[in-house]
Amino acid sequence: MTVLTPSPNPTRILTRSATRNILQLLAPAFNNSVYLATIFQKLLSTTTLFLFFRAYFFSLMLLQQSYYLTSALLMQSYYASRFTYWISSIAARGGYWGAKKSLGMSWKALEPLRQKLFKEFMIFILGSGNGFILAIFWPGWIVVGPTVWGVWFMCG
Repeated sequence: MTVLTPSPNPTRILTRSATRNILQLLAPAFNNSVYLATIFQKLLSTTTLFLFFRAYFFSLMLLQQSYYLTSALLMQSYYASRFTYWISSIAARGGYWGAKKSLGMSWKALEPLRQKLFKEFMIFILGSGNGFILAIFWPGWIVVGPTVWGVWFMCG
């Protein structure tokens, strides 16, 4: 058996009459399906358009409501910050006044103790037998020291 041998069953060629018979059989189905397809397409387009408009209006409403809510929150936070600033300034002024008063009161309360300590220090330094401490704390060293250093620097 060769590849190029003719087929034992000859192929049938559709003629115009055979095609017309098939089309006559399928014509009602095609008509109904085309009609249903156009109805479905119109229904789908109107539904899609309706959904798009609904989504558009819903997004506009959400945007508007979020704008109002944001502006209300902004105003509330502004007033809250102003109130907090006012309260903190009052507290800071009160704290400064309290610290100043307490420091002044403690300074006055410790004045007798400071006077006693100063008296004891002067008795200790200027008392008898403390010439060495008097020589160390003598204020003249501020003048004598640089003078001696200058003479030593000049004379070499």
